[in-house]
Parts: sequence; structure tokens; C-alpha cells
Amino acid sequence: MSKIEKMESILTKMEDLKNSQQSLIEKVGQIQVELFDMESKDLDAHIEKVSKAASNAFDEISEAIEEFEEKKNRLENE
Repeated sequence: MSKIEKMESILTKMEDLKNSQQSLIEKVGQIQVELFDMESKDLDAHIEKVSKAASNAFDEISEAIEEFEEKKNRLENE
């Protein structure tokens, strides 16, 4: 397997990770909506932390993908 092929394989896995993170964000959002009418300040606080962490992780994964794709593209063009 060439270096470019390995990089493409990694990028595929990173995209899968990004999609999984997006799914997590959506599920947390659904929980937040369901909790809207309930009195559960403790759970609300925890879910808000999870939401922020998931969003931050999504952003990091997206940035990592973009940077790694640029690196792969530079190698392909050499």
C-alpha cells in the first residue's frame, strides 16, 4: 500500500469518525429537547457539557481532516 493509499484510508476513517460525532451531537440535541419540559437541572448541566464537548470534538476532527487532506494533496502533486 502506497503512502497516498494509506492517507486515503486514514481520511476515510476520519470522515467516519466525523459522521459519528455528528450523530452524537444530534442525539444530545434530542435529549435536550426531551428534557425541556422536565425539572432536571443536574442532568441539563451534564448534557450541556456533553454537547459542548461533542461540538468541540467535531470541530477538531473537521480541522484535522482538512489539514491532512491538504498534506495528501501536496504529496500527490509532487
